[in-house]
Amino acid sequence: MRARLVFVLLLLGLALLARTAGAGEATDQLRADIDELYRSVNATATPPSSAARAAARPIVDRMFDWAAMAEASLRGYWPKRTPAERAEFTRLFSDVFARAYLSRIHLVDARNFQYLGDTTAGDRGTVKTTILTNRGSTLDVDYLVQASPARRWLVQDVRVEGISLIDNYRVQFDSIIGKSSYEELVNRLRTVATR
Repeated sequence: MRARLVFVLLLLGLALLARTAGAGEATDQLRADIDELYRSVNATATPPSSAARAAARPIVDRMFDWAAMAEASLRGYWPKRTPAERAEFTRLFSDVFARAYLSRIHLVDARNFQYLGDTTAGDRGTVKTTILTNRGSTLDVDYLVQASPARRWLVQDVRVEGISLIDNYRVQFDSIIGKSSYEELVNRLRTVATR
C-alpha cells in the first residue's frame, strides 16, 4: 500500500514538473497578445477605426508568422517566386490577413474567450479556444503555433470550427492563378491592401 502511494505521489510530482516546464506557455503568450490587442483597439460594437487598426498592427505582426503563412497559402507556387516577389507577396498577404482579422474583432467579446489549453510537440503546438460572439453563438478557434528560435510562439494558421484560414486563402489563390496568373493575384492583393 505504501509503495503504491509513493508511486502515485511520484507520478503527480512528475506531472507538475512537466506542467511548469512549459505546458501552457503557448496559451499564456497568446492570451497576453489577444488581451493587449483588444485593449489597443478598444473593441466596441463597431469595426475599429483605421487609427485603431494601425495601433493594433504591431501586436498582430508580433503574433503571426507572416512568412510561413504566405508560403503555405501559395504552396506549390512559392518556389517559383523570386526573393523580391516573395517579400512583396508576404507584405501584401500580411496586410490583407491583418485587415480581415482586425475588421472582425468587434464581433467577439474578449471577456468571453475561453482558453482551453494547448498541446505542444517540440516546437509546434495548438492553442485551443472557444469564443462567444456578440450574437450569442460559440465558435471553436484553434491557433496553430510554432516556436521561434527566441521561444516566441508564432501563429501559422487559425482554424475556425475546424476550417483552416490558410487553406481557404490557398484555394482562392489557386483559383485566381489558375484562371489568370500570379501577377493578377498580386494586383488583387494590392487593391485589397490599399482599401
